[in-house]
Amino acid sequence: MQLSTPVHEWLNWMLATSVPLFRLDADDLPTNHASGTFIDYRGRRFLLSVQHAIRRGDRGWAIFLGNEAGDGAAVFRLHDLAYVAEKIQGSGHTNHIDLCFTEVPTDLVSTYQNTTPRGTTDERPRHIFVTDLSNAPDPNGVFAFAGQVNSELHGNAAFVSDMTVFPGLKYLRTEAEYHVFQLPVPHPGHKEFKGCSGAPIVDMKRSVVAVVCDGDVSTNTVRGVSLARYKFAFDFMLDHVTGG
Repeated sequence: MQLSTPVHEWLNWMLATSVPLFRLDADDLPTNHASGTFIDYRGRRFLLSVQHAIRRGDRGWAIFLGNEAGDGAAVFRLHDLAYVAEKIQGSGHTNHIDLCFTEVPTDLVSTYQNTTPRGTTDERPRHIFVTDLSNAPDPNGVFAFAGQVNSELHGNAAFVSDMTVFPGLKYLRTEAEYHVFQLPVPHPGHKEFKGCSGAPIVDMKRSVVAVVCDGDVSTNTVRGVSLARYKFAFDFMLDHVTGG
């Protein structure tokens, strides 16, 4: 089936919406990976991901910025992430939300590179979502996310993965902090999505509504943490922590 030009362009654009994150060991070799989302909010730039991937107290996580000819991979090391939680009034219970974020320099960019043994065939900046964090999923919309999967360490230097787009998601409902989406095909199993946690879930208007959290094989769904629900966390950081 041949895709229409707008859909084809959207899917091609989706390839550069997810930011690769790696946990590096003492020798700077990757030991784990996840995804992130760049947003510009109130004139500041943030990297978003999820707590189950980048756990509180973890060290060694970095943003992959791109491969530089002759110099290997360029990275930006992450420090002091903020972890989101909700205090349930009157219960004494704290609900730890599967969302974390940190402010990064406003000129920080990551480069998408489609590299094969024959060279780099596609190179462009990864997308930065300029948002007011108010977008909610359209019940009639179509959604997608992208991430690096099937990742393997080859030898002591080469980390190889496939950048894949998962399109055709339909919004079903919102449950507390999660937006729930129906997959267009049977859930392939969590292994097939490994590395996508923290990637943006995006509509065809190219707006981000959530970041990928988890999925359910039995119900053929994926869940994303609502960004609109946690707008207050970014406002608090800007107004009280960083003096924005």
